Amino acid sequence: MQIRIPVILLLPLLTCRPSLPAIAETPPVSIRIDTAKPLGELNHKVFGQLIPGADNYGIFSIPHHDLAVMHEGDGIWNPATRAPYAATWSILQSYRPGSLRYPDGLGVHNHDWKKTIGPLSERGDWKFGLDEFMSIAERLGAAPLFVVSEYIGAPQDAADLVEYLNKPAEPRYPWAMKRAANGRSAPWNVKYFELGNESWVDWRKIGKTQVRPPKAVAEYASALARAMKAVDSSIQCGIPYGNDRWNKDVLPHISRDIDFFIVHSYPVQYGGGDLDGPNENLLLEAMMAGGYKAGFDLAGHHAKVREYTGRDMPVMVTEYNTGPTQEISGLKRPYRFTLASALGTGDFMGRMLDPALNVEAASYWSWINGFFGAVSTYAKNSWYSLEKRNPPELRPTHHVLELWGQYRGDRLLSARVDTPRLEFPGFTTTRPFVGTELAEPARIAKTNLLNGAQIFKNSTKNIRITPPDGGIIDGEWIFNYDGFARKSAYPDLLARSLNTLPAGQRPPTVGVNYEFSFDALWEPAPGSSAPNLGMQIADARGWEASGSASVIRGVEAAAGKWTHFSVMYMPLADTRSVQVLNRIEAGTEPVTGTLRIRNLRAEPWRGKTFPARPALTAYASASADGKKVFLVVFNLTLDRDLPATLTWDAATFPATAATCSEVNAPAAVSGKDAVRRVADNVPLPLAAPGELRHVFPAHSATGIVIEQKR
Repeated sequence: MQIRIPVILLLPLLTCRPSLPAIAETPPVSIRIDTAKPLGELNHKVFGQLIPGADNYGIFSIPHHDLAVMHEGDGIWNPATRAPYAATWSILQSYRPGSLRYPDGLGVHNHDWKKTIGPLSERGDWKFGLDEFMSIAERLGAAPLFVVSEYIGAPQDAADLVEYLNKPAEPRYPWAMKRAANGRSAPWNVKYFELGNESWVDWRKIGKTQVRPPKAVAEYASALARAMKAVDSSIQCGIPYGNDRWNKDVLPHISRDIDFFIVHSYPVQYGGGDLDGPNENLLLEAMMAGGYKAGFDLAGHHAKVREYTGRDMPVMVTEYNTGPTQEISGLKRPYRFTLASALGTGDFMGRMLDPALNVEAASYWSWINGFFGAVSTYAKNSWYSLEKRNPPELRPTHHVLELWGQYRGDRLLSARVDTPRLEFPGFTTTRPFVGTELAEPARIAKTNLLNGAQIFKNSTKNIRITPPDGGIIDGEWIFNYDGFARKSAYPDLLARSLNTLPAGQRPPTVGVNYEFSFDALWEPAPGSSAPNLGMQIADARGWEASGSASVIRGVEAAAGKWTHFSVMYMPLADTRSVQVLNRIEAGTEPVTGTLRIRNLRAEPWRGKTFPARPALTAYASASADGKKVFLVVFNLTLDRDLPATLTWDAATFPATAATCSEVNAPAAVSGKDAVRRVADNVPLPLAAPGELRHVFPAHSATGIVIEQKR
């Protein structure tokens, strides 16, 4: 009897970089691409960018008009040639943006669009204005997303904007006639308008600060939309989405003229300095998982919108970034400019393509210059000099944006990924990823851990703080503000060591949270401006040292009535004590009034946890003619190369060739000097017409194109 022993041929698993050894073990990852049944057209508007066009003077701390924006669109526009700068134009083209947001975020609070149009001789410093922006959008074939100021002008001014942009140049449309006189006879046909930006804050330092109450925000946005749609009923208007208290008071009052809601997604919160060891690795993992967390957030936002409005609405994510905001000088490596941040951002882009998330458009914050810029074109601080770098400085996210621009087709395909799952203990506001199910918060004990805290007396000239009698923490605290103006203050109220708590109620127990809550009553004096009032629980080491805090804003909403506020705070694994602070951010006029706080508590909870996250993600699309399949793959691990088998239906897509490009660096923490394309259009041999094997290196973004030549 002859025994046949099966022969198993182990084909080498290739990487884009021949220097890596081939791995001939059973791949732990499989990616199945459904080439037979496209999911529909790929929504290119998800891959949007911002073109700045609003003067930030009077919003932030710039001491004069922002000429970098007013002259150059913050680096895209050459006012001498009346055309984009060649270098930045080439970069923007490489991203293939499907939408362009204009003119800004908070900068729009002072923006008057009517000052940015007309002959240059009549515009003052506005050398880059509305029509210059529209010329860029048209050349790129990108859908404009206009942000309408809720503080400058009236509903009629917003209606005039729609007429200027969208109506034919006929005498009955005088603003359209102005457009024609300015050199553009045909309408621009703009569809999307954001009504305000983060309406719960007003940081203007010029004019009178006027944060509207939530219901008034809903009513004013509805009035704007109604006036604008009276001019062109085909447009779509959106309203900002905030925290749950804000949404609960805004969304039920919006009219049917509001078509979408607007989310700004910054899922990774850390404001401290340079880290090392375990905490740095946790932050890097949080950034790489930022897209995973943000996807859950979007699903939750949709559920709340249905609850408060009774209807489904698409969402626009008009700002997002998985890098943290560290407003500290002298950082060795700003984490927003690391490979880890770039990978998390790129992964979120892919997730927003999911039709179930109903994302109408998205805009990365932000591709050029500024605090988060993926590209830096100014050699010095652009507040004082418009001297250029030659060539521009390319930061890690640039390379991922460029990869998405190259490896993106027109038809969305399903890519089913079987991958190892990674657990994560949590870091600052990024909740733990454990197990296989989402778990809602649950109280551990109904005890106020603030009892026994050390109380501070931090009254100042303009803020008099009176703690409760007898040191009873949950008694009544009184804050008297007397002409407080033009600055912010964060007085410490108390500190509490966690060392005396039971082990399961304090770090390093995974998932331990503290529900911070209180009741508030705000009694403004007649004529006082509306401040931004809040409370905060934080790591007692301070924000710059720990970057760990949870903030409750909008306490001024408790004007005239006792109102309950709460927030969850997740301490760091090495947090040993917490502190509670009062917060006041004044506007342009003095703040005078009394804030009363009672029932101040912090109770131990098991916080919300998400299922363990995927180590590898993949997003597939096809060319319009069906001859190419594109795949963008993210290895979201710190140190683990992942061999994978990619398969598809060879009967419907008999592949004949494949190539790949890879963005990577020595480590996930690497910055601009190390992150680059380590491989570019490298040929990949096919294992079969329907199979490809590949090793995706740790902390990498890989683009693959598979072709059938027939």
